[in-house]
Amino acid sequence: MKTLVVTDSPDAPSRIVAPLRDAGLDVEAVADTGELDPLLRVAPAGAIVLDLRENAGTPLEWLRGVRGRGIRVPALILTKAEDVDARIAALDAGASDYLAGEFEPRELVARSTALVRRREEAGAADVVFCGELVVDSRKREVRCGSMPIDLTPREWSIFEQLVQHAGTPVTKEDLMQAITGEDERLAPNAIEVYVSRLRAKLAGTGARISTLRGIGYRLENPQPTSARVGW
Repeated sequence: MKTLVVTDSPDAPSRIVAPLRDAGLDVEAVADTGELDPLLRVAPAGAIVLDLRENAGTPLEWLRGVRGRGIRVPALILTKAEDVDARIAALDAGASDYLAGEFEPRELVARSTALVRRREEAGAADVVFCGELVVDSRKREVRCGSMPIDLTPREWSIFEQLVQHAGTPVTKEDLMQAITGEDERLAPNAIEVYVSRLRAKLAGTGARISTLRGIGYRLENPQPTSARVGW
C-alpha cells in the first residue's frame, strides 16, 4: 500500500520523500489535501504523512472530516510547534502519531514504517460479511461466494459507508462527501443514481438498502458487533 505525503515545504523532497523511499516505502507526494480524496478512492493507503510546518489549519480540518466519515488510515503529523496544545489539536483531529520541531529523517522513517506495518497487520479486520457478501475493504473488493461483484470506485465508497454503519442511517450528505473531493460538485440526484445501481448489482445477495425519506439510506443487514470496515 502507498504512503501518501501531503506537503508544500521546500525541503520536503530531501527531508521527507527521499528518506521514506530509501526505506522501501511506496511514496506518492501531493501538494494539498484536495488531491488525497481521489487517491484514497482508487486504492487503500498504508499511511498518510501530513506536513503542517507551512500550513497547520487546512490539513487538520481535512483529517477531522475524513475521520468523521469513518476513514481510519493511520496519519502522522509533522509540525514546527512543540507545545502541548498543538499536539492535543492534532490528536483530537484524528492523528495516529506526531513529530514536532527539527525531527530526524530516520525517526520519520521509523514512525512511518511502524504505521504502515500496523495497517498491514490489521488487514484481516478489514474483511466483514454482509448477507451472502464478503466485503474486503483493504482490497476494495466485494464477492458473493467466489464470484466478484464489479463496483465502480464511487459505488464502492458508498457501499463501504453503508456497511460500516450497517443498521443505522447514513445521510445523503455523508455519502456525497465519501465520493467527492473538496472542490468537486455532483448533480443533486447523484446519490440516488448510485444507490439504484448498487441495488441492482447486489440483488439476491441478502444485502438490502432501505431509503429513509428525508434522511438518507440504511443497510438492513445486521453485522456482528466486532465487524468493522476501514481504509
